[in-house]
Amino acid sequence: MSGIFITGTDTEVGKTLVAAGIAGALRRDGIDVGVMKPIATGLPRKEGFRSHDSEILAKTAISSDPENEINPIFLPLEASPLTASKILNIDIKLDEVFSVFKRLTNKHEFVIVEGIGGVLVPIKQNYFVIDMIKEMNIPVLIVSRASLGTLNHTLLTVKACKEHDLNISGIVINSVRDNYIIEKSISETIHELTGIFVIGSIPFIDEIDTNNTVDLISKHVKYDLLIS
Repeated sequence: MSGIFITGTDTEVGKTLVAAGIAGALRRDGIDVGVMKPIATGLPRKEGFRSHDSEILAKTAISSDPENEINPIFLPLEASPLTASKILNIDIKLDEVFSVFKRLTNKHEFVIVEGIGGVLVPIKQNYFVIDMIKEMNIPVLIVSRASLGTLNHTLLTVKACKEHDLNISGIVINSVRDNYIIEKSISETIHELTGIFVIGSIPFIDEIDTNNTVDLISKHVKYDLLIS
């Protein structure tokens, strides 16, 4: 076992829900799991972690790691890392990210890394999320949203990952509504066109709740396939 990188077909597709839920499920199964949000952007919170996503990861995984390991880089502006770093005049030090990543992989059996946005979100000039995944050398799990455009966004993400020779462990479709009758057909089509299995379909929920996230993922995602 080593780890998994959770990416998405877009921002706000449910990466944190999936990453936190899988982390909590693995922890409940007795696996020592670490969590990491290498780069987060947005308005800092007044209490707790600066990044809300990072705090959800930490709480659901029952992590005792310090905030600067779970989220080594935080940029207090709602923008892509590249844009935020330019406006704030902050140099994103990738060596810090990989130093922390190595530390976490050395102390935990399995590490779950949640990316920012999709695979082509720019981190630095000519350096994207997909390049970070490549350097970490761990498989990637793609989270897609159940809505119009799902096929296009998912296929584009898979195509980019394959062009960078990434190992795709699976795809999870999030926010499936009760009346989303074409979900099964979309899952089958994604597999037919990409060769990648959809390993989970998560029903729509209003907000992430650490009390039920683990149960939700355990019920709707075949997360055991990620560590086999």
